Amino acid sequence: MTTDPSSQLKAIRFAVARHIANGLVSSIHIRVKAARNLATEMDANGANVDALVEQQLIRDGYTAPEARTARSAESPDPWAPKPSITEYIPEPVRHVLADRLAHMLLGPAGGELQLQARELTFALKAEGFDLSEPIKQHITDSTLGHDPADVPF
Repeated sequence: MTTDPSSQLKAIRFAVARHIANGLVSSIHIRVKAARNLATEMDANGANVDALVEQQLIRDGYTAPEARTARSAESPDPWAPKPSITEYIPEPVRHVLADRLAHMLLGPAGGELQLQARELTFALKAEGFDLSEPIKQHITDSTLGHDPADVPF
């Protein structure tokens, strides 16, 4: 590691450019937005790293037009569905949430718990965390029991 300030600044710029490039091509919308915000903030403070970002994207296997598109792409279509984040949520958390929401939905018709469970389920789904199928499975298991055709192991 060098103590030369010029070398340190260069290393920091390369690290920031690498971070921005990785964020721009991410499938996670929040990460893309954070990368764009960081690039904008760098530009606003006179520390433009666009060329370094483009070099990093090309080094990662993107063509020059793809690199420019990734760097300059507008916000995603507001009507497009949000990308699924379900696979990023640990399985035990998904299982517990689906179980609790299923029990709340099976409560008295029109009850407060049922309303809250429905609102929470749809809010999570709108954010890309879809628990519909696991909830259906928990409701089926709770009302009909486990499917005898399912292998127990």
